[in-house]
Amino acid sequence: MMNDEELLGKTLHVAREAGLLLLRKHGSVLPFGLTLDTSGGNPRTWFPRDQLPRASWDELLDATIGHLEQCGASADVGAIALATTLESGSESGLGIQVETRASSLFLVYPYSGTGQSWRLGEPQTAQGLLVGPLLAVTTGR
Repeated sequence: MMNDEELLGKTLHVAREAGLLLLRKHGSVLPFGLTLDTSGGNPRTWFPRDQLPRASWDELLDATIGHLEQCGASADVGAIALATTLESGSESGLGIQVETRASSLFLVYPYSGTGQSWRLGEPQTAQGLLVGPLLAVTTGR
């Protein structure tokens, strides 16, 4: 069994790596969800674009939130992550909201590059959460 801090860290790592892979493949990251079980294993990703190929970003985000809320009802789910590209003016970043049942964290990784050479910068802690909380009873680490 992982403690809360370890579970939060592992979930963040898996979501960040999946987001970077998508960034290198597609040039941006459409909203997706990730769950890990209570021991930090059995990572499951969910990409709403697969079921909703013509959906807008808002529709994909709503679908991902709904999926993660359903997953959170299972006692087997120990952590969730919501990841997507976020844009502000000319800047873009990979936003990742990670939650366990006891805590939550929202980071934005600025990114730069093209093709296979996309790089993530140092994460910035965002105030509050992107949405939710979806799983955590309390917020903040």
